[in-house]
Amino acid sequence: MTHSDEELVRRFRGGDESAFEALVARWYAPLLQLAWRLTGQREEAEEIRQMALIQTYRAADRFEERSRFSTWIYRVCLNLARDRHRRKHVRLRAVDSLADEAAPDVEAHTPLASFERQERVERVAEAVLALPSEIREVVVLRSYHDLSFPAIAEIIGAPVTTVKSRMQRGLDKLRSRLQPLGPQDSPQEASNCAPVREATP
Repeated sequence: MTHSDEELVRRFRGGDESAFEALVARWYAPLLQLAWRLTGQREEAEEIRQMALIQTYRAADRFEERSRFSTWIYRVCLNLARDRHRRKHVRLRAVDSLADEAAPDVEAHTPLASFERQERVERVAEAVLALPSEIREVVVLRSYHDLSFPAIAEIIGAPVTTVKSRMQRGLDKLRSRLQPLGPQDSPQEASNCAPVREATP
């Protein structure tokens, strides 16, 4: 039987440590993916994930079930990434390839085709990282984590209209940045590499 996140939190509050272990197993990869796409740095993303899990462990008693646990833990991770960015005061940059998570399985007939495909995926990832942070947050949460606009609005603390506006601005900036790559990197190709969505409900 698979328990919901909220049920696991209730069990953990009741003293069941294995329930938190189940939460860690469930959220270990998604938290790293979110932090990685926001920072572009693997080591930093791993630190943010660890801190997010520690905060979740310590603050489980304060979780209010009026919102989903997923919204809560995404907000914890996002706020940690924001804090790290404010402290560093540097432009975020990509130092790792995000191809493993960003690209769907595609048959490559030659080593060159495989290399070219990876290069395009990395360019999309770099383009996402080049977005202003408030726009990048929305694009990442919507495109890579499949969250609704209301859920994103709750996570980032902004109106839904603002979230949709930022998503559309992000799409426009990505199209502009990726267009010079050629026909194979049209918005449709970019959406295969990074599942970008139109700003619709």
